[in-house]
Amino acid sequence: MNIRQTLSILSLLSITFNVFAADIEVSEQYVRETIPGTKISSAYMLITNNSDKELILTAAKSNVSSRIELHQHIMTEDMMKMQQVDSIIIKANDNVKLQPHGYHIMIFDIDKPLVADTEITMALEFENHPPIKILMPVKGIKKKRHHH
Repeated sequence: MNIRQTLSILSLLSITFNVFAADIEVSEQYVRETIPGTKISSAYMLITNNSDKELILTAAKSNVSSRIELHQHIMTEDMMKMQQVDSIIIKANDNVKLQPHGYHIMIFDIDKPLVADTEITMALEFENHPPIKILMPVKGIKKKRHHH
């Protein structure tokens, strides 16, 4: 196979990929910058399922870490605890918000610090849908102070 044939096949695959990704919308996505001296962060987003079948998010991948997990905060005995989950279900024609104190993505063992006003790429993997790649802006953890 020559390079022209390979490029043609790749371009057809990317067209197919985009059609499948039209069933899923990801918005409000961001990852928190790392706190100096730490190697962990968390990612948040709104995932909207525009299809007539439920979607099952099973993993997230990024080149910033080889250890990324799906997590959920739960209340047990009046205490908020974080636990890993195997998947997150997004019902047909519905959405799920990954947010602090709810479902979210934890990123461990980060290779180099995540700095505000930069971006990382993340791939969301599903049990019953092709993976989709998204850009994740890195947001600062400090609250901006308003001076009056």
